[in-house]
Amino acid sequence: MKIIGLVGSLRRNSFNRKLLHIVNDLMGDSVELIDWDYSDVPVFNEDIEFPTPEPVAKLRAAIKEADGVFFFVPEYNQGISGPLKNVVDWISRPVSFETMEKVLVGKPASMMGATMGVSGTITAQENLRSYLTFMNVNVMPQPRATISAVHTMADEDGNLNLDPVTLGFVEQTAKAFVEYVKNSK
Repeated sequence: MKIIGLVGSLRRNSFNRKLLHIVNDLMGDSVELIDWDYSDVPVFNEDIEFPTPEPVAKLRAAIKEADGVFFFVPEYNQGISGPLKNVVDWISRPVSFETMEKVLVGKPASMMGATMGVSGTITAQENLRSYLTFMNVNVMPQPRATISAVHTMADEDGNLNLDPVTLGFVEQTAKAFVEYVKNSK
């Protein structure tokens, strides 16, 4: 099984990127969770939509081939990050106006997120869920892990060491998504 992971922070060592790698380990050997680098995707602009910029075309092709998409959602000002919104805008658009094919339609998706704030990422996840549902993405309804005060779970080297309860929620969400994808075929 192949799943594209989209991290809402472009920072190389973001907590959400570290969370993706924890999830990758929890999903097992039969699942490939790809940490997709979309830092080269330009700001969405219909003036450059066609021909499709190469980084967008590659991401769309990867999503089309993948079995699912897993979003790792930080919360910025009670919403999703600008880079994540931008990439969602690009991948929601038709591949061409001749076919009107959209790679996200019907694709299984899930999300979780970590933030330094006390309220976790539930508001950002609801924000993203609203966009994805509108786009007819097959979003797993639950469970969803949301991690607050994530910086308190990092050691002095920046490694993320989730407490057993938090790790349990993350593992439950990761394994539920694997089953959700299997049952969506």
